[in-house]
Amino acid sequence: MRIKTKIGGFKLAAIIISLFALFITSCGGGDDMNLESLSSLDTLPYADQQIARHYYQAPAQNQTNTTVLILEYAAVVVLIVGAFALGYYFFNKLLPLGIWIRAKVAGVKDIPMHKIINLIWKSVPVDKVLELMIKAHSAGVDLSLMELGDAYLADVDLDKVVDALIEAKNANLEKITFEKLVKYHLAKVDLPHIMEALLIAKNGGIQTDIDELSQLYLAGVDVVRVIKAKLAAKNSGFEINLDDLVQHYLAGGNIEKTIEAYIAAKKAGLKDFDFNDVANIDLAGYDVIEIVNKAIIPRIVESDGVRGIARDGVELIMKVKVTLRAKLKEIIGAPEERTILARIEEALATEIGLAKSHYDILQSPYELADRVEQKKLDEDSAFEVLSIDVSDIQVGKDVRAELLVEQAKAESERAKAELIKAEEKVKKAMAAAFLDGKITVEEYYKLQNIEADTEMRKSLGKAEKNSDQEDSNDDDFEINLNDDQTNDDNS
Repeated sequence: MRIKTKIGGFKLAAIIISLFALFITSCGGGDDMNLESLSSLDTLPYADQQIARHYYQAPAQNQTNTTVLILEYAAVVVLIVGAFALGYYFFNKLLPLGIWIRAKVAGVKDIPMHKIINLIWKSVPVDKVLELMIKAHSAGVDLSLMELGDAYLADVDLDKVVDALIEAKNANLEKITFEKLVKYHLAKVDLPHIMEALLIAKNGGIQTDIDELSQLYLAGVDVVRVIKAKLAAKNSGFEINLDDLVQHYLAGGNIEKTIEAYIAAKKAGLKDFDFNDVANIDLAGYDVIEIVNKAIIPRIVESDGVRGIARDGVELIMKVKVTLRAKLKEIIGAPEERTILARIEEALATEIGLAKSHYDILQSPYELADRVEQKKLDEDSAFEVLSIDVSDIQVGKDVRAELLVEQAKAESERAKAELIKAEEKVKKAMAAAFLDGKITVEEYYKLQNIEADTEMRKSLGKAEKNSDQEDSNDDDFEINLNDDQTNDDNS
């Protein structure tokens, strides 16, 4: 039960002043009676009348003695009030007697009065210090009065330090002392943050101490995030060195995503990698979780269509599906999916070109894909080629036939050119014959008529041949109709 020792000073002063006023009134009230009121004494017996008249008709010396007596009473009352006010101020303002008694009742030791007076002279709020000592003692921590006073004078936030010390006591962190907490608080260490990290580490079985965490905090490390990341890996069955986590954090890495990706890769059974490999992927600007997922779950990419020409001149259009899996150790700066697919497409076109006939490829397209796969085109790349599968193959142009046609056209054009040249030579010879008189105009016209007759006969011969072919086709058509009719009748 809390002992109440402080009485409201204003209330006490008001009560004393009221009592003093009543006293003055009661002492001086009889002086207001004058001799004219003596006529009212006639009703008293004679002896009493004489005594009363003698009192009211006394000389001025008696009245003077009464005034002096009143003043003496007033001086005594003033002295009593002053002494009481001085004691109240000393025991409640200069010396917090009430809180001292509370501390004694609570069992707090080593709070001598002379030390309290010493702290009061140093302007230390002793009542606050004693409150903290009671709070700490209730939690099983005994603090020194002078240590608390000195810490207050050093601008230490005593509430934070004492709360941290109580947390350490409750968590059985024996190495944490008041002096150590004051030292780190003066070094601008966030004690609640450090204590949170310490408690997480202790509950998770992580070996660390306040000295290590305080040094990391002063180096700019969010120790709570680092300890939580280490604990997440530990709970998943994987140990990660605290220094590796600190270095990754100081390098600007995202330790939460990195730990998540690392745990996923380990649980998926990926080999030949460590935490630093995953951390480097994160620092390189990649989405580390996405990269790890590509390493866990193979990715299938499909070509747009590879065009190649076999040795027989026939073009083939082949589509393939390539199954890729990311390689964690080589993902940074190495060729990626698009580059690997381009390599495969080039190798496919080369293999098609080496085939003697396009029929060989059509009969066994998967053998061609296997030969390309065995070339190890994924070396020094970010992805491993797991398989190459032919998804579609089509026959394109017969390039050799087209070349032969073009060649025949060229030969025809050349023959025409030669014929034109020959005709020009004939015309030149005829002109020369006219000029030399070796041929007459009549002979020239006869020659022209012979040529025209020859051309006409050639035309008639072509027409008769086409007519005979049409008649043959009509006969075949009639035979087919008759056969169809016969088949219908039979049915």
